[in-house]
Amino acid sequence: MANIQLYIFQGSPPCHAVMLTAKALGVPLELKQLDFMTKEQLSPEFTQINPDHTVPTIIDGDFILWESRAIMRYLVGKYGGEDNSLYPRGLQKRAEVDRLLDYDLGVFYRTLLENVWRPARDRTEKTKEQEEQIVKALARIDTLVKDKKYLTGNDITIADFAMVVGFAIEFVYRGDKTKYPNAMTWYKRMQELPYFKEVNQSFFDLVEQFKIGQDEKS
Repeated sequence: MANIQLYIFQGSPPCHAVMLTAKALGVPLELKQLDFMTKEQLSPEFTQINPDHTVPTIIDGDFILWESRAIMRYLVGKYGGEDNSLYPRGLQKRAEVDRLLDYDLGVFYRTLLENVWRPARDRTEKTKEQEEQIVKALARIDTLVKDKKYLTGNDITIADFAMVVGFAIEFVYRGDKTKYPNAMTWYKRMQELPYFKEVNQSFFDLVEQFKIGQDEKS
């Protein structure tokens, strides 16, 4: 199996979505960690690889690709075999996964980024409007997984990987999460994956540091 280099920042949820996908497929990755705090992603060496200087970015032989959802599709396409439920070949099932990947990119992840992660990074209290956006995001997931094990049905897909990484929201959301039993049941089910903690622990540790910082300020 080809040696794939993956450039990451541990504080980036999309990086962990790619890592979950690789673990599910049994694809080994050579992790290349970038320190965004020192702007290592702007170094000439990395911008030559990725002029958008974003992570995750993979190098597979002479092929370079960035954008986490594109990378996940690529990994399943190359290593998932003829019919892999992570990104199903059936037109309608694949369309469901694509819809959720697009929703995550355009709405869900952006909501978490602007209303959870940036306030945590900046050590600022969330506004009422930000809290409302978080509640809306939780409620949407709760509806999506109603009567289903995973976001599109009984099989886990890369849409689950893309969206679950944002659910470290459990560490920073102070509201009543019992209002969203379906979402939290789905989240628990994802946490029970044998590779979930291994892939995400460093991210959770970082989130916990932000949480502590917020608690000390409040």
